[in-house]
Amino acid sequence: MKHLVGRIHATNYLYFTANELDAEGTGHNKPLYITTRCKDCLIRKVFVDNGSALNVLPKHMLKEMLVDKSHMKPSTMMARAYDGSPRQIIGILEMELYVGPQLFLVTFQVMDIHPSYSMLLGRHWIHTAGAVTSSLHQCLKYIMNGMLVTVKAEETVSMIKNVVVPFIEAEDCNDEYSHTFEIINTDWVPENTMIRRPRILKAARRAV
Repeated sequence: MKHLVGRIHATNYLYFTANELDAEGTGHNKPLYITTRCKDCLIRKVFVDNGSALNVLPKHMLKEMLVDKSHMKPSTMMARAYDGSPRQIIGILEMELYVGPQLFLVTFQVMDIHPSYSMLLGRHWIHTAGAVTSSLHQCLKYIMNGMLVTVKAEETVSMIKNVVVPFIEAEDCNDEYSHTFEIINTDWVPENTMIRRPRILKAARRAV
């Protein structure tokens, strides 16, 4: 029995080694951006952020993607960016997203922001997928059907870009204040219910 347990642990063991570092070694400060696929489009500059409680989809990116927007559910949730400023969540949308070879059903909070990423995968997706991320090694890993899957950062795979497949990516932006999000309040709203716009205090509005 002990031998069997040992084999199971070995099969599902995730680790990173010094051999997986690129030429820069530990001398970089790069965040982890990967490329994902949604239907027939590749989504570049997807930010994987272990510091964010939410999966975030900027509203303007929704216009570029082949997604049925009518499935978006209303929300009165408010989020707080890492600088303390409040940000409204305008809707919740479930999307099928390929991260590596695995298809995931991801719940996104849609927000009217213009960050430097196309979408953000936070702890909600990371924990659900059982993924382990390393910005140092510029990759993430998870187990699929007993096999180890490694998804490299997009800079690593940029040389094999397939120009036949359409790419979608965020425009260059310096809004670094939208990276990390935490929920600060939430209310349950029945479907097809008219939502009153949340009231934001003047002091908080000035902070934005």
